[in-house]
Amino acid sequence: MKFTRHHTGTDGQSLRRVVGFDIDGVLTDEMVGDENIWQQEIEAYFPELRLLEPNFSFTAAYGLSLEKVDEFMTERAPGIFRAVKPQAGSRELLSALQKHGFTVHLVTAREPCYQEVTKQWLTKHAIQHDSLWFEDKKGILCRRLGVELFVDDYWDNCLDIRDQGIMSLLMSAPHNLGYPDKPGILRVRNWHEIGAQIADYYGLCPESMQQILGA
Repeated sequence: MKFTRHHTGTDGQSLRRVVGFDIDGVLTDEMVGDENIWQQEIEAYFPELRLLEPNFSFTAAYGLSLEKVDEFMTERAPGIFRAVKPQAGSRELLSALQKHGFTVHLVTAREPCYQEVTKQWLTKHAIQHDSLWFEDKKGILCRRLGVELFVDDYWDNCLDIRDQGIMSLLMSAPHNLGYPDKPGILRVRNWHEIGAQIADYYGLCPESMQQILGA
């Protein structure tokens, strides 16, 4: 698959550099010790539950009905969204990207009812961005926004985005470790690796690369 890049002109100067990021599992650090914060909370809310398999979906991971998932999300999600911490290096890298002329879009599959708590969290942790979108069909939106590289932790989103001709970075998590390598999807483990992949994708010179990764 061919990935079209629009970031350099005939004079070698930057035209535009547009990148996108998921929030949950990418910007947010969901691990508390060796356990996911969502796993802790849902097992505390439903004490009889046991994890069936690592899975992005609560219905598959725990065999819950959609009604029970909705109940849990209504009761516990706002508190989790407020309490979760940013991934190490995320704030610094996003700030550095903007300073170096990148446009940063945040695209989350959260329901729009969580818009205010999401905005408050981004402000609290000084997460720099140009726009915030609530959309579960991310591929078409990313293409419309001109995104050239996107980071997500959900395999299906990475496939969708990749199929729109956009390079995808898959943030490693227990629920996606079983997926194989695919052209156009690169696995990353942390924000330092995200920065390195962005620098490599845009062909940044060593000085620019150090400025961004060392910010």
